[in-house]
Parts: sequence; C-alpha cells; structure tokens
Amino acid sequence: MEETVSLDEIFQLLKKKLALIISMLILGTIISTVVTLFVITPKYSATTQLVVQTKGSDSNINTDKINSNLLLINTYKDLVKSKVVTEKAKDQLVKDGMTGISEDFLSHAISVEQNQNSQLFSIKAVTTDPIKSATIANTVSEIFQQEAVVMTDTDKVSIASKAIPNNQPISPNKKVNIAIGAVLGLIVGVMLALLSELFNRTVKTEDYLSEKLGLPVLGIIPLMSDREMNEIRKLQSNAFVNEEMFFEVNDLYKESLNTEVDGLDADLYRARFESNDEISD
Repeated sequence: MEETVSLDEIFQLLKKKLALIISMLILGTIISTVVTLFVITPKYSATTQLVVQTKGSDSNINTDKINSNLLLINTYKDLVKSKVVTEKAKDQLVKDGMTGISEDFLSHAISVEQNQNSQLFSIKAVTTDPIKSATIANTVSEIFQQEAVVMTDTDKVSIASKAIPNNQPISPNKKVNIAIGAVLGLIVGVMLALLSELFNRTVKTEDYLSEKLGLPVLGIIPLMSDREMNEIRKLQSNAFVNEEMFFEVNDLYKESLNTEVDGLDADLYRARFESNDEISD
C-alpha cells in the first residue's frame, strides 16, 4: 500500500524532533572542535624562493628563451625530489643534529611550486614544527643549488629568499572543520528524525485505521500528560470526599427525622389513651 508524505508533514515532523536535531548539531560542533584543537596535529610550512639562469644566456632575452626556461622548471621540480638531492639533504640534516629524517620523509615533506609565467619557483617544506620546516626548505634548496649546475644545462641557481619559521599553522583550518562538524551534526539529526518516524509503526490517528486499513473505530482513549492525570485524580479525590460527607449528613438527617417521628407517635398514643379514659369514665 503506497503512502505519500506531504512537505507539511515533514515540516511538522522536523518541528516535533527539533530538540533531537539541535542536540545533534551541538554534538557535531563539539566533536569537531575537540578533534581540531586537541587531536589533529598542526602543520607548518616554510618556503624558499629560487631563480635559475641557464647557460649561454645573454643580454638579448626573447620569448623562446623565456619559454625554454619555463619548461626547464618542470625538470627542476623532479630534480628537487630526486634521490640525489634528498639523500644529500638527509645527510646534511642529520649532520646538523636533526633526528627522524629519511629520504622518504623528505620526499613527502617537500614540494615545488611555480608562479604562473614566471622563472621564479619555490621549494616548500611542510612538517609539524615551524623551525624544522624552515631548516628542511633551506637545506634542500642549497643541495639543489649545487646539483642543478652539475646535472642540467644551468649556469647559476640563485636563492631569492630563504625560508624563515612561520608559527601560523597551515592546517587544520579551525573554522572550516568546526563548520563541517556542525553541518554533519545537523544532517545526522535530520536523518535520525526521519528514520525514527519511518520505523515507527504505531497507529497515531483514527483516520489511519478507517482510511488505510478499513477498520471501524470503536472508541478513542485520549492521551494525557502526567499533569493532566494529576488534575483528574485531584478532582476525583475531591468528589469522593464530598460524596462521603453527603452520606454522613444524609444519615444524620434521617436519624433526626426518625426521632421526631417517634416523638410524634408517642404523643399521639398518649392523647389517644387519655381520650379512651375519659370515654370510659
């Protein structure tokens, strides 16, 4: 049997489950805040900027020369993360006293970024420590500066700016994470509200019995709150007390009435007896 649900019914359902939805929203916000601030480890980046000058360069700079230099930057990107550079950089970092460094770690920690239509490119290092990130970026740049001249058609590699420690983490993004947690909590709250109604097979109205199932309605038992039940019990208790008082008063009245009648009967009997005496005399 197909059932249709109107938008108004959905709205009324969400309104009825508003407390659940709001609680899930707050819970999602709290969880995302705790995870962002206390669970996720912040990461810091440091960047070294370099400029490469190829061999045979002269004062006559043309478009082909610039395009050639731009294409060479793609080669430099691969060279920066090559085993030759990462191995020598690792050895230098270990020599300088840095621990927990491997070639695989360096390969994942560093990246090469290029500004569009520019011969300037950057070596970026990302770790959980700002000083460590700056040290890695500068060391890798120095090793690349040496190897690029030997292994490529490069005349000179100049470091435009060295990396400096940046104490502002690049991740996690607190505002975005908290907003995502709030939205997920809201979605979960709405889904729970809809699912609770979907799996609730209780009969809610008499129309469902008569229209959907075709059964006659014999009677309706109203659903009352505890407050309403307490008020009804109080009225019943007062009615019972008043009824007992009524019966007590009624019994007293009957007793008094019987007493008066008994006295009247005695007077009538006495008057009748005296009249009989007079007749006999």
